[in-house]
Order: sequence, then C-alpha cells, then structure tokens
Amino acid sequence: MPNNILLCCKQCGNILKPQTDIYICGTCFKSYEIVNGIVLMEARKQDVDLRIPKNLMDIHKLRYERKYFGSVIKSDVEYYAHLHSINFTKFHVELLSSYINDPAVIVDLGCGQLPSINYLHESIVKKYYGLDLSYESLVIANNNFKRHFPLTLVQHGITEIPFPDRSVDVVISSEVIEHIDHPFDHLIEIYRICKQGGYLSLSTPCASMYFYPFNFLYALKYPRRFKNWFNNWQKQINAHNYWDEALMWHPGLRPKILKDWIIKAGFSIVRHETKLWYYHTPIRLMWKTCAFLEKRGFSSASIVFKKYLEFTDKVLSLNIPIIKWSGIRQFILCQKSR
Repeated sequence: MPNNILLCCKQCGNILKPQTDIYICGTCFKSYEIVNGIVLMEARKQDVDLRIPKNLMDIHKLRYERKYFGSVIKSDVEYYAHLHSINFTKFHVELLSSYINDPAVIVDLGCGQLPSINYLHESIVKKYYGLDLSYESLVIANNNFKRHFPLTLVQHGITEIPFPDRSVDVVISSEVIEHIDHPFDHLIEIYRICKQGGYLSLSTPCASMYFYPFNFLYALKYPRRFKNWFNNWQKQINAHNYWDEALMWHPGLRPKILKDWIIKAGFSIVRHETKLWYYHTPIRLMWKTCAFLEKRGFSSASIVFKKYLEFTDKVLSLNIPIIKWSGIRQFILCQKSR
C-alpha cells in the first residue's frame, strides 16, 4: 500500500492516492476533496442524526482557556468539574500505551474533536486516522493537533468504514456506540478492519448511572408515580432490549451486555472497568458544597474538590467488587482473537 495510505475509494474499494488538495482513486478516478485539512468522503446530510448538540463546545478551549460554550469559567470548582468530565477519555491512551509495543496504525471512529490525541506518545503511532461526520468537530481537532505523527482526518460515518480488511492495528470507539441504531454491526465492522491480534478500545455509558441515589429520590418524592418510574427504570437498566427507544435518552449498558456483544463479535476481553464517578447529578452535593465555600472566600475549597475527584478515580481503579462498576463510563480493551 503506497505511502502507508489505507483509505479506500467508496465507489470501487481500491486504495486512494493523495495529491495536493484531493485523494484520488487510480482505478475509477473518483476524487475526494481536502478542505481545511479534512478529507471529505461523506457529505453532510440533513437526514443524519448525530445526536449531539447543535452548538458545539470546543473541548480544547475548555481545557486550556477555561471557556465553556464561549464564556470564561471564573470558579475553579466549576472548572475542575467540567474538566474532569472531558478528561476521562484520556484513559484510552493509558490503556493502549500499556499494550502497544510497536508503532501502530490507529483508526478513531466518531473521533469528534480528538480530546486526548495530544497525550499519545509518538513512539506508538505509525499513522492516525480520525473519522467523524461533524466537519466542525474535525476542524477543531485539526487546529489543536500538537503531535508530530501523521494524522489524517476524514469526514465519514462509522458504517462502511473506508479501510481494507485486516489493515488496522488499533481502533478507538469513544462514546459512539450509544448513539447508533445498530451497535452490534458497528462491532462487526471494527472486527473486519482489525488485523489479527489488533486492539479495540471502546468506551460507552455504564448502566450504573441509573442506580445513583437521586434516581430513587424521585420515586420517594412522587410515590403516586412509582409504577411509571419503575417501568421506565426497568427499561433504562435493560436498554439493550429497548434500543430504538433508548437512543433518545443516551443509554448506558450493563457491563455484562457489552461484554457479551464484544465476545460475540469475535474479540477477547483484555481489560474492562469503569471511570468517572457520577458527581454531575441534580444533587451535586460535593460540587455545590465546595462551590458554596469558594464563594465565601475559602480558596482551598477548589483544591479539596479537585482532590475529591482524584480520590474517586482512585477508588474506581482499585478493582473492589461492586464499587469497580460504579463509574458512569465503562472502558473495554479487547483483542481480535480469531
């Protein structure tokens, strides 16, 4: 494959050749324009529901400029809370760094703004491909890319992925599967492009978020609505059985269900754990307490809150039964085993 290019023509399936401002197929001569560093392989369609907000928050501006949807966050407590809610994706980097020994071809499906790419060590990346339907997200990702390994950003969805069979060392699917109509087909497509022994690092919401106290407080507050609440709660914890409906509420999967899907798709489990303690609830007890103290002039309140977030991360990583599944995001690292 010339120049380590793996992108395939959507029309005939042959490898594309890069030129100055286009990728072109040497077989059928179909070309794909490059705009602002983005390869346009799938036009933005009005009928595609990305299930993301219309107004994008620039994750990189939040991290480095404390800007949340354009407004500067003045409170350190609030800043640490929002920062923690995006930094959990760095665990993909931690997982992969422990298992990749040689420079790898990495494909990031539904990559968004690539919030963690600048934490990847350059020695483990041979080539990085980021695919997303959101052109705006890809532009943000491109503008904030700081590493020196080759990066190709492609406007494309996560179905019919334009890569040859068994051509990729690593696939990342971060916060994607809970947005798509056919999640198992997504896993099968990943299996197709993975090399034998290749890795999939996948994260998605965990059903643990439906077991947090504030969910049950609602039932206690409105006892006459208990039956309706209980029926909805049953659907939430069994989202895999109500997937079409569950997509409307950003479903979390039970760890066993995700594990079964992964194994059925042909992967073996390497690691499976949760991250991100669910402090971002309507109650927000620790958050509100520290924010209150901060407003009253206790400058150390923000440090206490930051340490609290670090402590919850540590607790979740201790592999304590039941508690280890209390994070609202589950990460699963798996390997193509057959």
